[in-house]
Parts: sequence; C-alpha cells; structure tokens
Amino acid sequence: MPISKADLKALRHPSENGRFLLTLFVLIPVAVLTAALVIGTMGVVLLIVPVTLFFLWFSLRLYTAWHINNSVQVTERAFPEAHAAIREAQELFGYHGRVEAFVIQEGSYNASLLPLLSHKVLILNAELMKPGNSDRELRFIVGRFVGSLASRHYRFAWFEAFLNGVEKLVVLNLLLTPYERAVKLSGDQMGLYMIDGDLRSGVTAMMKMILGSDVVDRADVGSFLAQEAKGGGFFGWLVRAMSDFPHHTTRVANLIRFAEARYPQEAERFRAAAPAPRAGAMAAE
Repeated sequence: MPISKADLKALRHPSENGRFLLTLFVLIPVAVLTAALVIGTMGVVLLIVPVTLFFLWFSLRLYTAWHINNSVQVTERAFPEAHAAIREAQELFGYHGRVEAFVIQEGSYNASLLPLLSHKVLILNAELMKPGNSDRELRFIVGRFVGSLASRHYRFAWFEAFLNGVEKLVVLNLLLTPYERAVKLSGDQMGLYMIDGDLRSGVTAMMKMILGSDVVDRADVGSFLAQEAKGGGFFGWLVRAMSDFPHHTTRVANLIRFAEARYPQEAERFRAAAPAPRAGAMAAE
C-alpha cells in the first residue's frame, strides 16, 4: 500500500526543502531567458528541443539494447528477489514510472541508475546477489533509488525534464547539485524505511558499496565517520560541490542520525552491537 504524501514528506532529508528553493531560484531565470530567446528568434530556438529529446531517446535505446544483449534483465524468473524489491518500492513510494533493471558483473557491490525522461534503467551488480548478502540489503539499495525518484517526481513532475536539461549545461551545476545531493540523502532514508528501520542492514549495505563484501568485516564504522573531519576544509567542500552525490561518510552519518530520530530502538541495537559490518551477518532473515 502506498504511503501518503505527508509520510513521504517526512522521509525527505531536512535540507531538501531549502535546496529545492535554491534550485527554483536558478531555474526560473533560466526559464525566463529561454522564453526570451524563443521570442527573440521567432521560435527557432525551439528546434533544439526535439533534437535534444531525440538524442536522449536514442541514447537510452542504445544503452538499453546493449544491456539486453550483454547482461541479464531482472524479471519474475531471473533474480526474482530484485524484481520483487523494485515493484515493492514503486508501490510503497507511489512511483509509477517505468523502471527496467539489469544485472552485470563488474566486480563491485554497487548499483547505478540512468534516469532519462520517464524511463529509468537500474543497473545492479551481480555482487549484490551473492548468498552472503541479505535480502534486506538488496531491498535497502533498491529502495534508495526508487525513493529518490519518487521524491523528485512529486517535486517536479514534467519540470524534472527541464532541470535535467539545464544540468547538461554544467555551468550552473554548482547551484543545482546541492538539491541532487539532498535527494540522494532522502533516498537513503526511504531505503531504510523500506526495511523497517533496520539500521544494521542499511549501514552494512553502505559499507559494502565502498569496500565490497570480502573485506567489509575489517571496517570500523566509528573510525570511518571520523574521516569526515579529516577530509573537510576547502578541498573537501570543493569535491562535494562538484558532485551530484554526497560523500559516503556523510551518507552513513545521516543514515544513523535518521535512525536515531525515527527508529531509536534500532539505533540502540546498532550501537549495542558495536558494529563493524560482517559479510553475511544478516543473511538469515
């Protein structure tokens, strides 16, 4: 059963509202300038729109065709656990756009998303499907992606396409990427919601995305979070400012803070375990 818009709003990262307003502050003048160009050029500029849309559509079809012929598509019969997780997340967060998923082997515990127009392609690494990784970790990762899509979908609707187009210009991205990073943090929180606040599984999945499954048991979460202070300052800010993604230390710390506020019992259980995530530790459901 889908959650309400009020519940979805409560799952968003606190910074998302302010950064959404900053994004509008940037996009509205761009929209006005675009309208002026359309009028000033007697509509000639509008010819760019169908060309751009065709390029996006063509790129997506090439990308999808490559994966159809070189990787395994997620279906009810192939990787049914991933298929079920995607459908669960779509229903839970009320996201009805088309999401296709493929499994590939690239030697890393990770996933990526290609969002083009209303068609989304989710790439899942085969490492995620290993028996030592729990079903909750997979559902958390899928929930992160679909949750972030739902957050952006409710905010922008068709306007999302305009944002994507402006981001392609790059020159304004310093002002646009803060919202993108906030959406990623919102997605993390939605992924945790999808697994009932199981902070252990969420943090384990996050650490595996950094290290992989084989050596994750040698990591200490507390020491990892302390690295954020060492990597701060101007250069830390500059690296973050140029990226659509928050630092991993920020994402793990935010996930823990979110759990402490919304799932205090899970957070206490996580602290009591003095966690250094171990591969396969959550395999038994």
